[in-house]
Amino acid sequence: PERGVHTFCHALPGMWHQMAVMLSAASCLRWVAQLTGAADEAAVIAEAEALGPAARARAPVFLPYLSGERTPHNDAFAQGVWFGLRHDTGRAELGYSVLEGVAFGLADGHAAVREAGGQARSVALTGGGSKSRFWARLIASVLDVPLALPEGSEVGAALGAARLGRLAADLGADPGPDPGAMIASVCTAPPVIAIAEPVAAWQPDLQARQARFRALYPPLSPLFRSP
Repeated sequence: PERGVHTFCHALPGMWHQMAVMLSAASCLRWVAQLTGAADEAAVIAEAEALGPAARARAPVFLPYLSGERTPHNDAFAQGVWFGLRHDTGRAELGYSVLEGVAFGLADGHAAVREAGGQARSVALTGGGSKSRFWARLIASVLDVPLALPEGSEVGAALGAARLGRLAADLGADPGPDPGAMIASVCTAPPVIAIAEPVAAWQPDLQARQARFRALYPPLSPLFRSP
């Protein structure tokens, strides 16, 4: 509990789910696009992807706590931070730091779930950010696991809600002799259209920057609570 890991009854009978919660992920990308006057989020990603390794290594480090953070800090007072701004920092570097900071935040959540005993047999990327293959490879490289990109992954949460709504309507009207069969027929895994693999060449720089990312929150935490 102190790491903000959730374990809840699932909506499906007899099942549980365990999760880390990140309060700002793709919304951070929307924020930096608006802040810097970019045409849209895709334009920010394109500029970030065009950066070379040296420019990425010099980009600021971003703490993506624009709405506080749940896992692993469980801190409603946490705030977003850019560390390492320079005169030569441009929109591309800011955009890259946001993509990377979200990846580091996801890695913190992943680590917290594993510490709580959760083990993932496979990992899929869903939500609006999954539309970017560059961001998917960046997240895979930070997690050091391949990420499956299912068909319709950008609307995965909405699809799950629709399936549960269908089950509620169908089972509520007539659950039949074998409700499990209906659940199995509706809750099928979508086909995987691509796999985002970790990029080994990126990982040494990412590991160094991740260490800096993780070092920033502890000394800043008391300051977030100051008026």
